[in-house]
Amino acid sequence: MTVPAVEFKGVSKYFGEVRANSDISFSVLPGTIHAIVGENGAGKSTAMKILFGMYRADSGDILVHGKPVSFRSPIEAMTSRIGMVHQHFMLAEPFSALDNILLQQKGSAFSLLPRKEQKKRLTEIAEHYGFVLDLEANVEDLSVGEQQRVEILKILSQDSEILILDEPTAVLTPQEVQDLFRNLRHLRDEGKTILIITHKLKEVMSLTDSVTVFRAGRVVGQKKTAETSADDLAEMMVGRRLQKAQERETKVDPNQVLLRFDNVSAKMGNHAIHEIQLHVHSKEIVGIAGVEGNGQDLIIRSLLDATSLDRNSLTGQVSHEGTLGAFPEDRLRLGVLPARPVYENFILGQHKSPLFSRGLFLKGKEVISKTQEIMNTYDIRPHNPLLSFEKLSGGNQQKLVVARALSQKPQVVIAAQPTRGVDIGAIEFIHNQLRTARDEGAGVLLISSELDELMALSDRIVVIYKGRLVAEFTRSQFDEVALGKAMGCGK
Repeated sequence: MTVPAVEFKGVSKYFGEVRANSDISFSVLPGTIHAIVGENGAGKSTAMKILFGMYRADSGDILVHGKPVSFRSPIEAMTSRIGMVHQHFMLAEPFSALDNILLQQKGSAFSLLPRKEQKKRLTEIAEHYGFVLDLEANVEDLSVGEQQRVEILKILSQDSEILILDEPTAVLTPQEVQDLFRNLRHLRDEGKTILIITHKLKEVMSLTDSVTVFRAGRVVGQKKTAETSADDLAEMMVGRRLQKAQERETKVDPNQVLLRFDNVSAKMGNHAIHEIQLHVHSKEIVGIAGVEGNGQDLIIRSLLDATSLDRNSLTGQVSHEGTLGAFPEDRLRLGVLPARPVYENFILGQHKSPLFSRGLFLKGKEVISKTQEIMNTYDIRPHNPLLSFEKLSGGNQQKLVVARALSQKPQVVIAAQPTRGVDIGAIEFIHNQLRTARDEGAGVLLISSELDELMALSDRIVVIYKGRLVAEFTRSQFDEVALGKAMGCGK
């Protein structure tokens, strides 16, 4: 019988009264790629951080290659040949890729070698696994995919046998995803054991050998990937069958332009957009695709927050018809007051409306009643308008931000990263709300780093690369490879 590379036996972890993991039990065979899936707050990241020594379990056991372990720090985990690539890379951007890798090697035998020999050995490892990487380039000059290779090379240079990757494809182009998958399969074939935390079920089905499903802090299923489906995994994750997206019943109104960017250019620091020409019509969702940092935020700022741009840098014309509703990409920094009650966050931006205020004073009963109504309609849990906003889960926080924008029935909707950080059930709900707004006549500008999301929702997709719109695809032309190529090289 094969001894598992990793085995959890009845592991529990509490943070105060919050149960992050409850009696977690599952195993991962050596030389396999294993997915850990679940909604936000399901406990999957906590479990992996316990394995990597970032947290200590309150009870239960973890075995690595059949031997009990209880790491007190990531250093102890790395000494036992376990490595982790975090969703947000741990890199010093002004320094070279080589220096970033060597920094983590400090104190090891590898670190005592001459720099020339260190670089030679790292180059050999990179070439062995098919990594294309300039070790002398500064990290800030590398693409996101190249930065991820630096992180993986870090743990491979430590001869790690068990690799943990947290949401590894979150900011990659389709081509970079395929490069990553090819490298991970090579690592698996070399005998490495790979655990991937992800919410992308299509990728689970195409890449992994097995999968463990978490829900509400517990393991609710472990399957061989070949013996399950994306629909079955989604149902285990949320506890119900998800709805299939309905085919749209309305048509774009080409005669009614609701949002215009006419030859718009702008700068903010080292970033710029150039001669943006884009119109959004009634009953249309237009998606903007692109690797993050190519100017998407400046397009939004030119419409919603022009004062944040460099002085006198905004040229061209930006305009919209009718009312405008928006939800920002960073809800906690730009869209809410986390420590304030839900009802105060719901009326942000509409607190002067006669519906909610009388002179300088809020109509308390009306505000709370309307917030309660919206929480019930949008299923924002718990249904308590007096609760502090920060106590809502990420998915429910985002649903409130969406509800605040869409409940006013705006003619124009700006949806920036509408489902970032939310779980599969909330994604389904938010997508349906955007489709409803479109079908009722709104024009929607959708900015998302998720290409699958853009292709599922958009009637038309434009690609931004280095601040310029470089390609446009109608729905009948949607093609992941072509979109990914335009995102990655502007062609």
